Amino acid sequence: LPVPNPVPSYWLSEPHKYANLRSTPDLPESCDIAIIGSGMSGVLTAYHILKSSPADTLPSIVLLDARQLCSGATARNGGHAKVKTDTLTSLPSSQRVEFQAYVASVMRALKDLVEEEGLSAHCEFEVRRSYDVFQDVSKAAEVKKVYDEALCRGEKWTKEYAYLGEDIAEKVTSLRGAKAAFSSPAASFWPYKFVTGLLERMVGRWGQTGLNIQTNTPVTSVHESTLGATKLSTPRGNLHASKVVFATNAWTPGLLPSFKHTITPVRGMASHHTPLQPIHPHLNTTYNIHFSPSAALSPPSSRKREGTDYLNPRPNGSIVVGGGNYAYSKNKALWYGNFDDSARMPADVEKHWEQYMQDTFLGWEESESRAGLVWVGIQGYTSDGMCHVGRVPGEGKKKQQWMLAGFNGGGMALIAGAAKAVAEMVVLDRDF
Repeated sequence: LPVPNPVPSYWLSEPHKYANLRSTPDLPESCDIAIIGSGMSGVLTAYHILKSSPADTLPSIVLLDARQLCSGATARNGGHAKVKTDTLTSLPSSQRVEFQAYVASVMRALKDLVEEEGLSAHCEFEVRRSYDVFQDVSKAAEVKKVYDEALCRGEKWTKEYAYLGEDIAEKVTSLRGAKAAFSSPAASFWPYKFVTGLLERMVGRWGQTGLNIQTNTPVTSVHESTLGATKLSTPRGNLHASKVVFATNAWTPGLLPSFKHTITPVRGMASHHTPLQPIHPHLNTTYNIHFSPSAALSPPSSRKREGTDYLNPRPNGSIVVGGGNYAYSKNKALWYGNFDDSARMPADVEKHWEQYMQDTFLGWEESESRAGLVWVGIQGYTSDGMCHVGRVPGEGKKKQQWMLAGFNGGGMALIAGAAKAVAEMVVLDRDF
């Protein structure tokens, strides 16, 4: 289950006034729908349930969180929605087209929602381009081969992607040692502000009629109730719910033991970098960087990097960067099966971020950029790489339980569509 006192992240640097909200002093004894988790999954599911319900028949919803509002993965990620090119090229042809179309629909849905609710400026929502940059020639060639084949077949996703060869990749992306790059659509935003801003509007609209929020109220167990509902046990008492939605991602196995070997908590690391001197050129696209240990850095004595990092430049010129897995991957206890986001990574691991922007990007050598914050977050990884969306397997139909969890570190590109689908399943009592 979520631990107390998680490490602060950049996204949590401006706490919302509802961070510790309890709509009522006491936990309600019962409700129509209980939603466990107040991150993007839980809040969007509640939003779509309430929005699709007639005003005179609004269900009573209790939204619970073990800690402060939206303090889990949504407030610790990269704030970045896209499909990496190498993710698409690793899939069969039909799945590539379908998956890219789905993520494109998620980005459109997010754009429509923030505009409808007046949140665009508040959460810094941007539709922009992104670069998948490769320092390794052989890896880039593998991806390019599949991309070219898909292009020849006229696969629709290729219309949104463009290839940059070695002659211009470094110049266009400003990434030192870039051998190739693919440009693709992306959306970026401040995820914590998106969720809390939306919830503030939901409280104003439905707070007196259908929505009850209970933060700092961990659900410790879930059992079938003698009242024909599900009993949610918390330190503040029990809540009986006719229907339950588990928006618990990596913490799902703590409440649903059948997922112990299906969804694994994986601890990741991210950071926030601020240049102290003006930067030219200003980075205005997001990135996924596929490092090569043989790539030249500046100065040459700098340590080599491996794996894939992601970058989300902020409107103020600062950068959110996540990844650095190679720095701790050999110490499995630090990350695999680890759900503790209250402890930072060891100092030798966090050194990955020292001089990061200066070493990685042309034009940043004199920036005096430094990592002001380094934090961790817990991701939910699944055994087959697919998320779980729909009725809880087994007795979920009998117990009226649904879930959306196990997003494998890619929730921002998936959740908006999944939450709307689960909301419809709950309202219409459907499996999927």
